Amino acid sequence: DVIRIGPNELHFAAPPAFPDIYNNRNRWDKDKTLYHSFGEDESSFGFLTHREAKERKDVLTRLFSPKAIEEAQGIVQEKVHALCAAFKRRGKPSDLFYAYRCVTMDVITCLCFGQSIDAVDEPDFKAPLVEAMHISTLIFPFFKHFDLYRKMIMSCPPRISVALSPETAGLIRMQQLLKRQIASHVSNPESLAHLPHSTTIYHLLLNPEAYRNKTAPTVDSLYDESQVLMFGGGDTTANVTMIGTFYLLANPATLARLKEELREAWPRLEKEPDLRDLERLPYLNAVIKESMRIGPGIPSGLPRIVPAAGAKIDGHPVPGGTIVSMSSWFVHHNESIYEKPEQFRPERWLNSGSINLEKWLVVFSKGPRSCLGMKSPRMV
Repeated sequence: DVIRIGPNELHFAAPPAFPDIYNNRNRWDKDKTLYHSFGEDESSFGFLTHREAKERKDVLTRLFSPKAIEEAQGIVQEKVHALCAAFKRRGKPSDLFYAYRCVTMDVITCLCFGQSIDAVDEPDFKAPLVEAMHISTLIFPFFKHFDLYRKMIMSCPPRISVALSPETAGLIRMQQLLKRQIASHVSNPESLAHLPHSTTIYHLLLNPEAYRNKTAPTVDSLYDESQVLMFGGGDTTANVTMIGTFYLLANPATLARLKEELREAWPRLEKEPDLRDLERLPYLNAVIKESMRIGPGIPSGLPRIVPAAGAKIDGHPVPGGTIVSMSSWFVHHNESIYEKPEQFRPERWLNSGSINLEKWLVVFSKGPRSCLGMKSPRMV
């Protein structure tokens, strides 16, 4: 149930360890080795201490509030329509790995930056940014363990980076676009008025009144935050949607039941239901929960540092300064919680015991450093 995975690092597997590590009472620091390996040090994700992260998260939470998500329905619907139109134009099988990443990236770039990249219109959904982001995720393990290599790659001028790794050109171009956009908004705040809506991250984060110290983030910090939202908002949501689609197609009875519920709530295709109406559909929500359970967005553990006083995790005394983590996969595939966890069974969320299952759905982690976008996957 507990193994040492590093000189000073433990990973737990028994479900009771999860709430011992990730809960609302704990203010444990994040481990720098992992969280500063992404080049997003000055962001809600990369801040190591609870104090730093809380002020940023308090501001960003408004972007993902129920009211904000409801107001964003039109943007999401527009992007989903564009994806459906792209499927129709192709008239042949599509790679959903890329298709879903294209639509989630279009949504997140439009919502957060006020500028969609229209990735769904790329041939075969092979948008340069989406391909580059996928390739870059393969590099992150090297960044974690080889700090000198990370610093060398990240300090390269864009032109040299593209020459060394042409397949990442799409990502580098997007990064340069964001840097120019951020520099423009910081130097000329009035430019925010030209964005298509008023709930971008720039409207929120560049408002000094939103902070206790009345100081807006630096240009570098804004850039780091934009990277977090792009990777976190696009890739994880697309992955869960793809996995859910796979299991629905592999289980005709499950797909038929979902279609029946949707047809009843959505009798006329041209009259789309409201998000609130969809949230009331029990089987649709069960499918979403089961998709999140069986295909967690981040399969690795999220390391925390035990405070100096030490802690007891799943009954094990752990000294202060120890790095500890637990992957949500071990919770979601534990037979004592989920019967036949390897099977895709949305019905488990409709049974009388589903209330107990809810507390063990930890795909967004738990505690004060849990994921900001807890509501967003339901929108797509």
